[in-house]
Amino acid sequence: MKPAVKNAVESALVAVAVALTILWFLIDAATAEHAHEDTAKLTLLSLGLGAACLAHLYFMVQAAVLDGRSRVLWIVLLLVTFPLASIVLLAKLYLGSTSSAQQPLA
Repeated sequence: MKPAVKNAVESALVAVAVALTILWFLIDAATAEHAHEDTAKLTLLSLGLGAACLAHLYFMVQAAVLDGRSRVLWIVLLLVTFPLASIVLLAKLYLGSTSSAQQPLA
């Protein structure tokens, strides 16, 4: 895998970790007894979750483009099938890098 693609994939995975952490805090805050009083906290956590998801999408599209794939196709796929297309793209990037590394030099 090219170093630039690897950096984009790592950033996308960090964004997923951040999104999952925020989701955990959001669920905890929403299920609390006094959740109706804490609307500012719920709003800010929701905005943070949205920002983390957008960062993940941005870095996944960046990785696809740096690997020579179509920008528009992957933007549409990632937006329409959000979690599945990310997994497929990560698999394609990983398998593409391992198959090119195993090819013998001619």
